[in-house]
Amino acid sequence: MKPFYRLISIRTVLLLAYAVFVVPCLAGSESNLVAQATSGKEASKQSALSAEPSPEEMEKIAKMTSNPLGAAWMLWTQNDYSEVRGDLVPGGQRVNSTKFQPVMSFPIDLAGDDWNLIVRPVFQFQSVPLDKDVGELFGVSETDIIADPDLSRIALNAFDGRTSGFGDTALLTLLGPDRLDGFIWGAGISQIFPTAEEDVLGQGKWQAGPAALIARLAPNVGGFNLGALVQHWWSYAGDGDREDTSQTDIQYFINYRLTKTALVGMTPNIRINWEADNDDKLTLPVGLGYSNVYKIGPLPIRLAA
Repeated sequence: MKPFYRLISIRTVLLLAYAVFVVPCLAGSESNLVAQATSGKEASKQSALSAEPSPEEMEKIAKMTSNPLGAAWMLWTQNDYSEVRGDLVPGGQRVNSTKFQPVMSFPIDLAGDDWNLIVRPVFQFQSVPLDKDVGELFGVSETDIIADPDLSRIALNAFDGRTSGFGDTALLTLLGPDRLDGFIWGAGISQIFPTAEEDVLGQGKWQAGPAALIARLAPNVGGFNLGALVQHWWSYAGDGDREDTSQTDIQYFINYRLTKTALVGMTPNIRINWEADNDDKLTLPVGLGYSNVYKIGPLPIRLAA
């Protein structure tokens, strides 16, 4: 079934990312990154002071947090704001999505070489300008909507309400060589699970497909971090009333190293919906952002906007 209304989306993104180190990952630097439990008040103070990372360690932390295959354990939160406009959208409507992305890295020894297995679930809290009853229209033909007074009422008042809640959950797993900078690559599997609280907050399908990463990370200030993470999903099960999916996400990044810890550039997500009409297949956002690593006490934080 084709959508009974057509939307034109203009997307602006505000990204706030916090990298929280759960496990110390700098080889030989554990004692400098984490305060050791010792007895006595003076020993505790000395331990807290030694926990502050040095400038050299901050640069390593900055490289790890900008490396999709890095050894650091992190927690990223990201907020996306979009404005949706169209002939049938009264006055333009706002969509908000907050994503929580724990990034877990597991070291693996393969034939004497160090590799990392990256596990990154993505949980998202959505707020969309649609009444939750709009979910009853999914899988229903336009003829049936027009013929049924209740469905017609839902269609006419689709934007009168707002629905908020958890959306679908994604899981990305990547395996690649452990390298701090230079040429990096990885391959794996990406999945989407239909965990949305309401139909209007998700796609209602179990989805899976391949994922691949290729990048070149600048070793020194004045260089560029260049690369792309490509994921594709096909639906293989789920709600029979929902349309099958075949979609690609390409997150490319072009970042210039301003300082040892600061980056300026872009990391947009190109989305391709292969099941959509030709005019609606491609979403191509652009933007420019800045990120840096800061310390809150001994804790390193990466903030990006």
